[in-house]
Order: sequence, then structure tokens, then C-alpha cells
Amino acid sequence: MHHVKPILIKFIVYSILLSLVLLFYGFSIPAVLLLSALLSVITYFLGDVFVLPLKGNFVATIVDGGTIFLGVLIWIVPYYGLYFSTLASALFVAFVVSVSEWFLHIYVIGRVDREDREPVYD
Repeated sequence: MHHVKPILIKFIVYSILLSLVLLFYGFSIPAVLLLSALLSVITYFLGDVFVLPLKGNFVATIVDGGTIFLGVLIWIVPYYGLYFSTLASALFVAFVVSVSEWFLHIYVIGRVDREDREPVYD
């Protein structure tokens, strides 16, 4: 149950940041919310649960940013193709999300139970 609050925070942040880019590409609000939900769950369990306790905040932030970059590219490319604008949009979203992830990881390290594992601080 302690996983719900960080995933909800990720979902809210991702929804806001992804809507800033994907609505300009013509994606609907339900599509943006679906992508936000998928990426929130994937990045939480991949980056925050597995990588963060083992490798620390920096590596977990890189993993989350890369996952967001690939997720947005996979979402946009079938509709618009692989062009500079789609790469730049995905990179912009990944960078902004990575900055927010850095602070979310600090929250997760301090507040979420890590099942008696010693977290790595960096």
C-alpha cells in the first residue's frame, strides 16, 4: 500500500508534463492519461523499487529518463514518424521528467519503506 502515493505523484507530474507536449501533436487527453499511467507504473517499479536502492539517485534518474524517452518515442513515432521534432520533443519531456524524478527519489528514499534495505544516498 505504500507504493500508491509515489505512483500517484508520478502520475500527476507525468500527466502535466506529457500534456504540454503531446497535446500539441494532437493526442487526446485520454491518450495522454493512459501513457502517463503506463509510464508511472513502469518507471516506479523499474527505477524506484529496483534501481534506486541498489545504485542510488543518479542512476535511477537516468534509468527513469531513458524509460520516459523511449516511451514517448514509441508513442509518437507510429503517428508522426521519426523526425527531429519528435526526437526533440521526447528528449525535452525526458529531461524535464528527470529533473522532477530527482526530487521524487529523495522523497521515496526518505518516506517509503525499503524493506530493511540500506538505501544508497548520493
